[in-house]
Amino acid sequence: MIGKVKIGKSFGGICRYVFGEDKQAEVLAAEGVRGTSAEGMAADFNAQRELRPELGRAVMHVALAWPPGEELSNEQVTALARAYLQEMKVDADNTQWALVRHKDQAHPHAHLIVNRVDNDGATVSDQHNYRHSAEACRKLEKQYGLVSAQQVSQDKRRAVREALPARAAAKLYVQDALSRHLPHATSAEELSAAMQRDGVGVQATYQKGKLQAVVFEYEGQHLKGSELGRGYSGNHLAQTIEAQREQVQQQRAELGAAGQQYGQHRLDLDLEAFGREYAQQQAAEKAQKQAQGRPIIQQIPKPPRPTIQRGGGYEMD
Repeated sequence: MIGKVKIGKSFGGICRYVFGEDKQAEVLAAEGVRGTSAEGMAADFNAQRELRPELGRAVMHVALAWPPGEELSNEQVTALARAYLQEMKVDADNTQWALVRHKDQAHPHAHLIVNRVDNDGATVSDQHNYRHSAEACRKLEKQYGLVSAQQVSQDKRRAVREALPARAAAKLYVQDALSRHLPHATSAEELSAAMQRDGVGVQATYQKGKLQAVVFEYEGQHLKGSELGRGYSGNHLAQTIEAQREQVQQQRAELGAAGQQYGQHRLDLDLEAFGREYAQQQAAEKAQKQAQGRPIIQQIPKPPRPTIQRGGGYEMD
């Protein structure tokens, strides 16, 4: 599952696009807007937009797509769109949104339009939406048992690499590794360690403690960072890591707190179970001791009672 997020200004433009005659469009859901025409839908979006007129980029457009062969009913697409909004921290019951499915291509895909001005006039955040969207898609793939778009993409790129000359194949491999690891690094050393785990050597040059240049090595090919892309030069890598450090550390802290909370919950459950078992054991031992200490009353036979015989004398019973 892929969710490409774009933040824009024109509801009219995106509504006309999704209703295009060549798209074989079908409106699957419309919350707070009319789904009968592009004009009506755009007018409803724009009317609520007036609650916050200073927000220029009020349009959130998400192109949702699934790999070819993934058979999804309209109901399933709608359920996935709702779940996607929830993962993106968008209250589907408190803002306008519409879902329009297109059938003009082989793979299933739909367009989600969201008003970033909610029903209360508050702004729906667009912070870090690219990363959040990728995380939401991975989570929903597992939750709904979908084909992994990431794995499909990796398989395709692996096939492409195998058909390329050695240097071009190495370049593509290192680019893929950087795209996986860079968003989670808080230092150049962390990034280097992650790349090395993927079999990529890293030769970094520092000046006054700051990363200045970097060369990657894979299968005998030495590649400058700038050769892989402008964003992968030493200076740009350092800037990216510096800009995201606080956010990545915060995410790690949140994950650590969640894990600690889960561990504490499990510990509480284990202690509670141990307490019940211990109490039962103590009660059983107490009952056993009471039974062992109780005096045993023995039946002492009564002495024989004498009976008098007629002929005189007596005998014992």
